[in-house]
Amino acid sequence: MKKIFIGQAVTGQDVEVLKKEMEKINSTLKDGGYSVYSTLKEEGKNVFKKAGDWVIHAFKQLDKHDVFLVIVRTEHRSEGLLIEIGYALSKGKKIILAINENVKKTYLRDFANETIEWKDFDDLIKKLSKLKI
Repeated sequence: MKKIFIGQAVTGQDVEVLKKEMEKINSTLKDGGYSVYSTLKEEGKNVFKKAGDWVIHAFKQLDKHDVFLVIVRTEHRSEGLLIEIGYALSKGKKIILAINENVKKTYLRDFANETIEWKDFDDLIKKLSKLKI
């Protein structure tokens, strides 16, 4: 069973909305036969002294997974997510970029092994339900 680590920008986003969306994403991927992990599931459960500790925690989790699924909703830059992508690249992890089609000012597509372009959340779910790794 392939193990997928999900990363996304959290800072500046509505965490409750993200959590609801992650429930649907997790469910969709699990139905596809994948093991799924996201640090967002632990939001509020871990007490880290500084933001960088979250990133170190993410590195340890990334090491345990086969694939890094990066979800990009906006052109907003997330330092943590960019650091995680760099780490995944350095470790030779497969990177799947699920990016909203309105995001143009980025070169993340250049680093992805696979890119999923989506219009809205329902379209993202539909495309993730067809994911084959």
